[in-house]
Amino acid sequence: MQIVSSYGVEIKKKNIPLRSTLDIFRKAVSYLIPVYAETWKELSEIGNPQKRFNEAEHLVHETKKNHARFAFDRHFPKMPSYLRRAAIQHALGAVSSYQTRLGLWEKGELRGKPKLVCENHAMPVFYRDVMYKEAEPGEDAAHLKLFDG
Repeated sequence: MQIVSSYGVEIKKKNIPLRSTLDIFRKAVSYLIPVYAETWKELSEIGNPQKRFNEAEHLVHETKKNHARFAFDRHFPKMPSYLRRAAIQHALGAVSSYQTRLGLWEKGELRGKPKLVCENHAMPVFYRDVMYKEAEPGEDAAHLKLFDG
């Protein structure tokens, strides 16, 4: 059995290069949340999470074979696929959570009508080999792949 562990690390005093990536990522999530809230009825009918994600991506990402319904690519040109997909996943999770809480509120199981919050403090997940590389053994560092637009 292979055991994998993850650690959250706060980056202090050296976070200036991250700010641009975070700003773009958070703006992308803020753009996507209303898009997926608007299309939630059709997205929620897709039971398979991977197929739901694929459909959500097709709604906003233009390719030769796919005409996107929403102009995400115009607002966030050249956004790397790993960052775009992380934003899509975060936005889908936010809308799904909101819809669940809204359903509970409508049944009377939750007090106070939930709000769909588009402004967020989302942080992209830095997946190994795609968004970060470990430093040499014994070196206390990681190399992050950032995006500044």
